[in-house]
Amino acid sequence: MKKLLLWLPIGLLIVFMVATFSLVGCREAKEEVAPAEEEAPVEVEETTAPPAEKKVVRFMWAEYDGVKPEYPKELEKAFEAENPNIDLQIISTPWGEYEARLNTFIAGGEAPDIAVIGTRWLLNYMDLGVVEPIEQWVSKEVLDDIIEATMEAKIGDELKALPVAAGPRIMHYRSDIIPEPPKTFEEIKEIAKEVSNPPEMYGVGMIGKSPYVELTEFVYYFYGAGGDFFEVREDGTLGKCTVNSEAGVKALTFMASLVKEGLTQPTVLADWRDEVQALYIAGKIAVHLSGGFVESLLIDAEVPFEYNCALMPYFEGAKDPRTIVITDSIQMFNTSKVKAEAGEVLGFFYQPEWRIPFDKQTGFPPVTKSAAEDEYFQKHIYKVMVEAMSKSKGWPLVIEWPRANDIIWEAIGKVFVEDADPKTALDEAARRIDEERGI
Repeated sequence: MKKLLLWLPIGLLIVFMVATFSLVGCREAKEEVAPAEEEAPVEVEETTAPPAEKKVVRFMWAEYDGVKPEYPKELEKAFEAENPNIDLQIISTPWGEYEARLNTFIAGGEAPDIAVIGTRWLLNYMDLGVVEPIEQWVSKEVLDDIIEATMEAKIGDELKALPVAAGPRIMHYRSDIIPEPPKTFEEIKEIAKEVSNPPEMYGVGMIGKSPYVELTEFVYYFYGAGGDFFEVREDGTLGKCTVNSEAGVKALTFMASLVKEGLTQPTVLADWRDEVQALYIAGKIAVHLSGGFVESLLIDAEVPFEYNCALMPYFEGAKDPRTIVITDSIQMFNTSKVKAEAGEVLGFFYQPEWRIPFDKQTGFPPVTKSAAEDEYFQKHIYKVMVEAMSKSKGWPLVIEWPRANDIIWEAIGKVFVEDADPKTALDEAARRIDEERGI
């Protein structure tokens, strides 16, 4: 009995030792397969979610005279470098095709996120219900830097679009053959008679190919005669068309006389602004009525002749003659799904490092306070344009204006080819415009 009790603990000890060795063996076995567990991170990398797709912002860009083609490309590249999460797509389009292309995008449900527009188009886009008020999408810093007088797109208390360019039309002339700038259109005609020497020199350049996106040159002479396109009612709204007024007939009669007497280039009916500008830059036109951007083109071309600029002339005896001021804006479309990102694009573009080169190339006075302080904009031409701004007025803000523009161009064309006299042609134009507006 005592022997049994002695061996029992020894048996238990042996069992305990065997169990212990077994556990150690298991632990060692597990440690031997541990390296397999170290491969787990590879599986984690394979299941990592792909990076988020870039937000695409479509910016329809108007090709301004004087602005180098590289500018929008450099703007796009620099913006994307600072904003790698945004794909900026600038849709560069010539002005002559611009409005039709933009309207096609809108009609097809493919409006860009932001686009340069002629400010006068804004009412039409508001009527279509596609305008997104801009203020909530740009910073207070950007808004505070904009010169208030350029905010033509501010309707009521709401800024519908940001001003991108604002420039009154002025007179450019060959100062080497015209020592003193003419102040009246009558003086221009006399000078044109003296200096015209086709095909080497034409007195006055003139756009005559219709329709053109702007009603130039007619508006220069029409406003210079004290004309208005519509009567103003007591409540401030615009009534019947008055393009056939005494001022309108005077303007068109004068233009037709310049053409008929050979004081313009002979290709008037085939020329838009680009062709007329090219003739002036080539030194073949003595007087060229246009925007400040012309001087930028002259500088880039390094022309061999002397030139200068002055206020737009007017007709002798005209009551309250004016020049046209043309403003363009950048509008955001309410169909955009990337409004915040589009606002970032605008904030980038309105920085001085981008606005100043843009304003220099366009030749327009700056629309931002920071750019206006730059030494470049203290030159003579900018002083002329600032003075011209105080004697200017814009296009009439009526929804039907694009159609009215084309109708008046048709009237001008009839007069130039002598299919109608100025009074008859403008009477018909006024009637058709009133009909378009339901008056």
